[in-house]
Amino acid sequence: MGKNLSIFISFLFFLFIFFIACQCIPSLETEKDITPSQYAQVMCVNCAPMFGKVKLAIGGIILHNSLSYDLEEGFKYMNVLPGVTNFVVSYKNDSVVYNGFANLVKGQLYTFFIIQLQRRVNGLLLNDSISNYSPTNSYFRFVNLALNSPSYLLFNLEQQYPLSFSLNFKNYTKFYTTYPEKYKITISDLEKDTILFQAKNFEFKPGKGYTIVLRGDLKAKEPNYGCNVLILQHNFDDLITNPKNK
Repeated sequence: MGKNLSIFISFLFFLFIFFIACQCIPSLETEKDITPSQYAQVMCVNCAPMFGKVKLAIGGIILHNSLSYDLEEGFKYMNVLPGVTNFVVSYKNDSVVYNGFANLVKGQLYTFFIIQLQRRVNGLLLNDSISNYSPTNSYFRFVNLALNSPSYLLFNLEQQYPLSFSLNFKNYTKFYTTYPEKYKITISDLEKDTILFQAKNFEFKPGKGYTIVLRGDLKAKEPNYGCNVLILQHNFDDLITNPKNK
C-alpha cells in the first residue's frame, strides 16, 4: 500500500510540473502591431556646423546614430510614437548637448532642426501638415537658421511675380501653396544690399513640399561653418495620399 501511495504521489508531482510548464506567463504579452497611422512622423535635420555628426533619440529610441551636417544620411520621415516625448541630441562620447520636450500628435508630420548657437545647440520643431492638400499643387516655406543674421534678411520666391518675406534668426514662414513651376529663389542682406544665395531655375514638383533653409554662421571664419542654403523636399504625394502612411 505504501509503495502504491508513493508512486501515486510521484505521478501527481510530475503532472503538476508538466501543467505549470505549459502555462503562458500572464505578465508577458505578445508585442502589439503598431500601424503607421498610430505614429507621428519626424524628419530630423542637422543645421549646426560645429556639431558635424550627432546622435538623436526621440522618446528613448535612437533615430540617428550619426546625423551629419554634410547630408550623408539624407532626409526622410521616421515613425515616432505620439504624445509628450523628449528629444535628446548627443555629441562626442555621448555628451548630451540638447534635451527638450514636445507633444507629437498622431498622424502629423514634423521637421526637427538642430540649430547652431554660439557654442551649443538648440532645437526647433515645425509642424509640416498641410490643410486642404492637393497632389497637383506644390508647397514651400522659408526658414532662417543662420547664426549672426542681420536684423532682417529678405527671402524671395519669384516666377511671374515675387513673394518676399523678411525673417530674423530662428524665424520661419508657414507652408504656402503654389503651382508646379521653375522658380527663382533669392536670399538677400538688405543692410549690405548683397545677395547671399540665388537659384534661378529651381523646379517645384507637383505634390511636393520644399523647405528652404538658410543655415550656418554669417560671421564664421572657417569655410565649413559659413552660411549656406539647404532645400529639403517633402514627399507629401506619397506620405499623404498613400493609405499605408495615413
